[in-house]
Amino acid sequence: MVDVAAPELGTLAFVIVCVVSFLGSAITAAFSIGGGLLLIGTMSALLPPAAVIPVHAVVMTGSNAGRSGLLLSHVDWRIIGWFAAGALVGGIVGAQVVLSLDPSILRLSIAGFILFTQWGPKFALPTGAPFFALAGSLSMFLTLFVGASGPFITAILSRIPEFSRQALIATAGACMTLQHGGKVMIFGLAGFPYSDWLPLMATALAAGFAGTFLGTRILKRIDEAFFRKALKAVLTALAAWLVWLAFSE
Repeated sequence: MVDVAAPELGTLAFVIVCVVSFLGSAITAAFSIGGGLLLIGTMSALLPPAAVIPVHAVVMTGSNAGRSGLLLSHVDWRIIGWFAAGALVGGIVGAQVVLSLDPSILRLSIAGFILFTQWGPKFALPTGAPFFALAGSLSMFLTLFVGASGPFITAILSRIPEFSRQALIATAGACMTLQHGGKVMIFGLAGFPYSDWLPLMATALAAGFAGTFLGTRILKRIDEAFFRKALKAVLTALAAWLVWLAFSE
């Protein structure tokens, strides 16, 4: 890992990142996805490239932990256990090859999977332990390279028939807390200077929790049928954005 000291960010850039952290966390708390990609897109425009994914990981760990904490009674711990086991394997493998794969190929792969789950033939996904362990491994591997793999996790969990919108968002939040937390450790061991970025991360974390609190209040007022339609629309839009990002690079 290249040593990336925090530059003197202008006041406007600092405020933009924190405001987007607030808005992104509110969006994710209400619809399970969207905020992570919005934040990483903003950071990509304002921060040094090598700092984007590690700093984003810290902010998203806090945002997702807050979300799953506020909806703790809805978390499906059976899924979390197997997801964590798979994420450990994915993290170990991914750490060996981090930054050596083409992010464009990975973005196109995620976009294709999302579009298939939302618009492809309807069939029951496996729900056993091996499937969730595999999902944890793949998503952990992917997030090391593209930063935000929330749509991948949400696309999988959204196909579980018995999941309410609260269970979907709470369980996805717990999965992504593990995932981003693991990523923070991996980049820390690789030598990323987190302490240099502490002011920005702390402020963005506080803004993110405020957004999460607002988003969970909105979630409780959303109709289930509307939520499912909106989720499909947001997933599709995010897949299209990933395709655009892949080809723009």
